[in-house]
Amino acid sequence: MPHFYVKPENIKNSEFYIDGEQSHYISDVRRFKTGDEIMIFDGIGNSYKAVLTSSGKKHMAGKIISSSYNMPEFSINLYTAIPKGDRFEWLIEKCGELGISNIIPVNTKRSVITSFSDNKFERFEKISIAASSQCGRNDIMKIGKPLDFRTACKKAVTDKNFINILPWEAEQKSNSVADIFSNETKYEGANIFIGPEGGFENDEVNYALSIGIKTVTLGKNILRVETAALTVSVLVLNYGIRK
Repeated sequence: MPHFYVKPENIKNSEFYIDGEQSHYISDVRRFKTGDEIMIFDGIGNSYKAVLTSSGKKHMAGKIISSSYNMPEFSINLYTAIPKGDRFEWLIEKCGELGISNIIPVNTKRSVITSFSDNKFERFEKISIAASSQCGRNDIMKIGKPLDFRTACKKAVTDKNFINILPWEAEQKSNSVADIFSNETKYEGANIFIGPEGGFENDEVNYALSIGIKTVTLGKNILRVETAALTVSVLVLNYGIRK
């Protein structure tokens, strides 16, 4: 059954309402009408089975039948350089589907794109909501404002019981993601750093290493930003949840 987002403030006393573009989409595009059962979620972990008591292009309402709560058991914060063109939007969509908790754009010395307009952020948020709706996720991946690389590193290492990982093509010890998770430590989440098309500069990597961020290899091939981001995220999710 389709899974639609409803703002938490629009769900009260076992009732909910939807307005604006979402109401138009559900009633006119998806053809839901009064009396139909519908699945909704509030973006903060709650999912509801409900029935529509009124429907229209501009406003819909309904009653809650049952509810459940589910949040990711392992959190990933993806600190990533911004790929060119619409590839960042594609990355947002796929990270949302995977269950990434937060995606934070990072400005590095070789970054090309360094900031976004408010309209862009609104679009990014809509893409994240749509990804949660599509994959049945109860929460919504948050998209942070761009940070410079050192600020991002300092922020990441303050997260208690998180592993901090930076894929690097020049990793000398051939440490893999599996190696990082080979000890008995059970982590609550991971902070992952992805560099730009030209890679991190050596002084950036040295700084990350100096404050405890671990470098890993993703193999011999040089990957694009979005490919590296998804590859390491899937690997970290696999090992993190397994622990």
